[in-house]
Amino acid sequence: MGQKLSNFFYVGHNYREEVRTQIRMWIMITLAFTIAFSWRETIFELSKTFMQWVTRTEDGNSLNALTSLFITLISVLLIFLASHYLKKED
Repeated sequence: MGQKLSNFFYVGHNYREEVRTQIRMWIMITLAFTIAFSWRETIFELSKTFMQWVTRTEDGNSLNALTSLFITLISVLLIFLASHYLKKED
């Protein structure tokens, strides 16, 4: 019984490597989120200026809605293209 319990709590080499991998992943995700959050306002303002130029809309609420829709459509298109070109070949 004591040996089985000891084997259950044994921390091996694979476990330590997996923890390091997971820590690296969380650091990268955190930094990527920080970068994306800092660029959010810039991308929104550039898109808003573009939508204002395309639609000649002066109403702030309509322009914000159109800008959000534009960013959403571009993002969905990028997600679709990435998933199509990065899918595994069977």
